Amino acid sequence: MSFARESGDFKLWVNQGNRPRASSPVEAPETMTTSIKTTLRHAEPQRDFGAAPSREESSLTQRLLICLIDGEIQKFYPDGDLPLDLYPATRQVEACKLDAAEWLKVLKDFAPTALLTCWSTPAIPEEIASDPESPLRYICHIPGTVRRLVPRSFFERGGTVTNWGPLAGGQVAEQALLLALASLRNIGQWRQQIADKHHVPYWDFVDSLRTRTLFGRRIGLHGFGQIAQALVKLLKPFQVKISAYSEGVPPALMESLGVKPCRSLEELVPQSEIFFECEALNPSSERSVTRELLAQLPNQALFVNIARGIIVDEAALIAEVRSGRLHAALDVITQEPISPEYPLWHQENALLSPHIGAPTSDSQWTYGAFATANLRRFLHGEELDGIVSLAAYDRST
Repeated sequence: MSFARESGDFKLWVNQGNRPRASSPVEAPETMTTSIKTTLRHAEPQRDFGAAPSREESSLTQRLLICLIDGEIQKFYPDGDLPLDLYPATRQVEACKLDAAEWLKVLKDFAPTALLTCWSTPAIPEEIASDPESPLRYICHIPGTVRRLVPRSFFERGGTVTNWGPLAGGQVAEQALLLALASLRNIGQWRQQIADKHHVPYWDFVDSLRTRTLFGRRIGLHGFGQIAQALVKLLKPFQVKISAYSEGVPPALMESLGVKPCRSLEELVPQSEIFFECEALNPSSERSVTRELLAQLPNQALFVNIARGIIVDEAALIAEVRSGRLHAALDVITQEPISPEYPLWHQENALLSPHIGAPTSDSQWTYGAFATANLRRFLHGEELDGIVSLAAYDRST
């Protein structure tokens, strides 16, 4: 059996066999909605999860520290299947409630070999991250970016970090395609047009809404990571011509997906009727889409941003959209969360969404399952999915 020792905000589980399900400290209350586990092919982890390892299969030195708050547990482990029995010793801590000294003490006292982390987890102290003698070797981060969480020194000393890997790219690309199609078809004006013109023939709406098609358009992609590559595949059926630019990405990679590489943003922008901002945020990409570049977009071009708001000169973009020369479909802005005070809130040629690219509500459980599978692989010394390389870390937000 398993037993728990509680102290303050901490719970320590020592694995002594299979723990009865009902004893789980994170069992979902009756009032909590359990996820519907729909089949989402693009969101499935790449390998079978397999059976949970027995105690005999696990090294007794392996210790897991789970650093999630209740809201994150309910989001990614809605059925209460937090991996409490996976490692010989597991401890739970709401690390965000600790001050820096307490957080460091927990890491030193429990000496985990692996961490399960999420948005609320505070940064790993440099003293732990850079110490080659520290037992911490693996950080399993459920969401995407780890720049705020993991110091570069952890990678430099040979530590391993994974995130949601291939799961999010397809869903964010799906959001990008949705924004483009919805903007081209002027979805924001449908309801008002129906109210104002319900008595006119349906074919008149095409003209009054000024709808446009995606077919045959010239597409520009700034960025060529997992999201952009997934978006290329989604765009192909629309018989579009796709060009892309991303600093440091080999042209051969773009060409292998039927995309024309550009040598610079200055080359890419003027030919883009629909411009998708997909680039990772880093010092070189911040405000890289300048006022001058926006002015080079063709008249009535559509600017879609599913990356980060600060990559573009937002004031210049707002001015272009307000003038009516450009259209915008934005899932991200510089200062989030978005509110009705945002300058483009009432703009007819602007479509706004509240940073909801991924994960979707019906797929959140797959992200927790993906993380658990990686924790199991690490325990057995197997290859991990979604590894964050140092190069990817340096390019990330």
